[in-house]
Amino acid sequence: MSDAFPRTTAALKEALASVGVHPQRRHGQNFLTDVQAVDAIVRDAGITEHDHVIEVGTGPGLLTHALCETGASVVSFDIDPAIQGLARSLRAWPARVRFETLDVLESKTRLAEAFAAALAEQPAPPGRLALVSNLPYSAATPIVLGVLGLPAPPALLVVMIQAEVGEKMLATPGAGDYGAPSVGVGLRAKGRILRRFGPQVFWPRPRVRSVLLELIPVQPSPLEPAEHAPFGAFVTAVFTRRRKVLPSALRVALPGLGAEEARAALEAHGLQPSVRAEAVPPETLLAVWRTLVR
Repeated sequence: MSDAFPRTTAALKEALASVGVHPQRRHGQNFLTDVQAVDAIVRDAGITEHDHVIEVGTGPGLLTHALCETGASVVSFDIDPAIQGLARSLRAWPARVRFETLDVLESKTRLAEAFAAALAEQPAPPGRLALVSNLPYSAATPIVLGVLGLPAPPALLVVMIQAEVGEKMLATPGAGDYGAPSVGVGLRAKGRILRRFGPQVFWPRPRVRSVLLELIPVQPSPLEPAEHAPFGAFVTAVFTRRRKVLPSALRVALPGLGAEEARAALEAHGLQPSVRAEAVPPETLLAVWRTLVR
């Protein structure tokens, strides 16, 4: 091994082919192989040698390499041992970079313990804990919500995700794509889209466009640790009935809730009985839920 890393799409494809490794649809593998896009991600995240970075989706290691070159410590996770093994073979990695082969999601609503433990490794000041990743499209939402739901989330998340998903996460009340992910992210973080990317920066090319999303967690979190899971389930249930007026959606989400109690909870927070969930800000939904379950 050497410190020279193949930083072109052609070279990475050749490296993959040389060991018989191919993108796996079952893992949602669309490898980020555009060096300019990778360098832009690292610049936008502002990673320095003081930071501790968590990456989900090692892939062929192009982003891992760029993060390593900043001098930061890096822990890179991938579900696929073959592709991660290739990345590990492409250069001599310093001891401050380590690789973990596992699914970072224990379930759709729970992070794997080893992943959560890595996210608890806070660097000494002035370093930051940051999640910088090209996330698998199919797993992006539960990963982001799971990380934001940690007792001490990273100071910064900079993640490449499907454009439609990123726009939903940042949607505001009244927008057509405002929904459960918007509430989950909106309560826990301040976010913005840093860049937009076409399919050409990936191999194989996906059929969708992508965005680079920056999320800065709100501290302290407006949710108590024990509230994350039940409130998340409540919001999901409410938005699966988004066409219903909110009193009716509340009664489905909270079985046993009476009609008068539902209306009274809404009125206590300045909401009319005719309102729908898609028009209610995250903070108000949280307040209504607390009124009904406490």
